[in-house]
Amino acid sequence: MGDNKGKKVDNKKTDNKVNNKKIDKKVDKKVRSKNNSKKEIARIILMYIGFAICAVQLVLGIVLTVQVKKLNVLPTGLLVVIGVVFTLITVWLAVMQRWLVPGIVAKVISIMLIVGICLASTYVKATNDALARMTGITTQIDNVHVYVLKDAMAETIEDAKDYNFGVLESLDRENTDSYVADIESQLGQTLVITEYSDIFTQARALYNKDVQAIILNQAYIGILTEQEEFADFVEKTKSIDSKKIVSEVEETINDEYLYAGEDIFTIYISGIDTTGSPEENHNSDVNILLTANLETRQILMISTPRDYYVPLSISNGVNDKLTHAGGYGIDVCVDTLAMLYEVNINDYIKVNFTGFTDIIDELGGVNVYSDYEFSIEDYHFEQGYNMLNGEEALFFARARKSFIDGDRQRGRNQMAVIEAIIDKAISTEMLQNYTEVLDAVADSMITSMTQDEITDLVQFQLNDMRGWDVVTYDVNGYDGAGVTYSGGSQELYVMIPDEASLEQAREYLRQIYAGQRVVIPESVPAQ
Repeated sequence: MGDNKGKKVDNKKTDNKVNNKKIDKKVDKKVRSKNNSKKEIARIILMYIGFAICAVQLVLGIVLTVQVKKLNVLPTGLLVVIGVVFTLITVWLAVMQRWLVPGIVAKVISIMLIVGICLASTYVKATNDALARMTGITTQIDNVHVYVLKDAMAETIEDAKDYNFGVLESLDRENTDSYVADIESQLGQTLVITEYSDIFTQARALYNKDVQAIILNQAYIGILTEQEEFADFVEKTKSIDSKKIVSEVEETINDEYLYAGEDIFTIYISGIDTTGSPEENHNSDVNILLTANLETRQILMISTPRDYYVPLSISNGVNDKLTHAGGYGIDVCVDTLAMLYEVNINDYIKVNFTGFTDIIDELGGVNVYSDYEFSIEDYHFEQGYNMLNGEEALFFARARKSFIDGDRQRGRNQMAVIEAIIDKAISTEMLQNYTEVLDAVADSMITSMTQDEITDLVQFQLNDMRGWDVVTYDVNGYDGAGVTYSGGSQELYVMIPDEASLEQAREYLRQIYAGQRVVIPESVPAQ
């Protein structure tokens, strides 16, 4: 009996173990089922998150495509191919979301693409905005001021209502008369006016207190301060009133001059060295004609010294310094150079070199080549390459008295700065401050070329990636002195043109317009 009881107890224990195992299996099955359900739910959630990421990727891709299309630098066919490829990649990444591990990998790829698309969109939008600000500019600005001596009691035009005002007899008379009419309307009285034949006589009258105020276009101050007698004009005077006058740049075509066809064009590059908008009229210190033949893929650049003694388009045959043409407007510069070289000029680019300091600083400095070792004020430059910040590059570009070649070497140095900026701008370092650099460029440069014209040239280059043959030529001259259209009877330093070098420049232009290869012998600049 005792043995049977023991057996019953053992059987009961065994049955309990079996039952416990069955229960454990059921519990494990439920747990596993529950865990599988959680994993499935997590997979589904991750899959829909992946779908959402892909949708964002697709939308941002469409936005980028629209922006690139608006920029109009890529051929439509290439843009369509890129769009199709991008869409297929997006669909493939969406399909990968059906599986857990491949879906995670696809999400990482999508996020990386989204970051890249956002960066690209930022750059493209910045490019579009900058081009919109600086292209298609066909207006120019004259700032006409009322100047009095620094110690004068007058601080406003109302304070000066009883002053005697000195004005120019003929120069800039349309702007002067318009401004005088505005002042008289504002004051309700007629101004006392004394006329002067030239800006030097007018400024001298202010210095001598023969008049208490003068009305003068700000663009002419550069002409005044070139003379030692009026080098302190900015420090010695103050402006108590001003008027901004905006006018259209007029285009002139001469049937007797060289004229562009579909494959050739000439652009005038004007460099000013002053603060303010490049749209404002100022002396033009850099004067370069750039002619490009798209068929031969050759670019000819002709540099003309700022003090070249030539007739201006508005001076009725009276000679003046070429730089003074800028004070009368960019159209006067264009027409004067067209007369000089007998070529029609299609467009202009106007650059403010003072604003280039911001561009260079945003680029992190530029590596500029100097033909000579020289110093200017506290800055020293070695022969060869010099790593320069914005301020150093500006002093480098301004230097002229350090060289026997004077203005001609200054022009070469300015071209060296431009070349260094271009080299840095096309490097990968440009991407670090891309939008800031574009803002600085848009603040420092304007052009009459439209955005479509510029993007057409970019498309042309993308369709044919062959290089360009760039040749440069400087017309020559010799030191002299002469009366000028802007200076009246006072003799100024001028550069008398060397007619042989001028005729050579015209011949080079005729060659490039005829589709011939221009070959310019190398020359060594004078030290």
